[in-house]
Amino acid sequence: MPGTAADSSPGLLINHPRRYELFSSLALPLVRRRLFQRLAGRSGVRPGDRVLDIGCGTGALTLAVAAAVSPGGSVLGVDPSEPMVEHARRLAARRGANASFALGTAQELDAADGSFDAVVTSFAVHHVRADRRERAFAEMFRVLRPGGRLLVADFRRPAGRHRGMIAAAGFTGLARGRELPFARWITATRP
Repeated sequence: MPGTAADSSPGLLINHPRRYELFSSLALPLVRRRLFQRLAGRSGVRPGDRVLDIGCGTGALTLAVAAAVSPGGSVLGVDPSEPMVEHARRLAARRGANASFALGTAQELDAADGSFDAVVTSFAVHHVRADRRERAFAEMFRVLRPGGRLLVADFRRPAGRHRGMIAAAGFTGLARGRELPFARWITATRP
């Protein structure tokens, strides 16, 4: 209903980082870290790049990308869940990663136009309210510099629906593929 608290909700929030980490470890034993390293590689990030990870959760992809952009690069992970952001900050500090974290939503990014070389997001877009996903992809386009790269990874079913919204936001050169049986990725470029 318009005007209600649900109307202003960013979408489904995960507010229990330790439970999320435990579930992820059990659901993806031995492949989780490798999955995020492969996605970081698939994103095309290079040393020195400035990258935004949207819906970073506990920071698994953020940390994999931080390793790929070193030396000289940086990664900002944003998530609407304060407990997830705090957990990711602690993890990055323990690992000495070149990553920072902030509260934020995909559909209202607090970043200047063209301020990132790459935008990545993994298993997060399906959490954004359906009526705000087009806005989220438009924001990803806005914050990328011309020639900037996008990587969207999600589960099989949602990934198929993202393709049209990515193209509608203005991205070109869309490519898609899969990592493991359940994960699908889409890459694109801002012209």
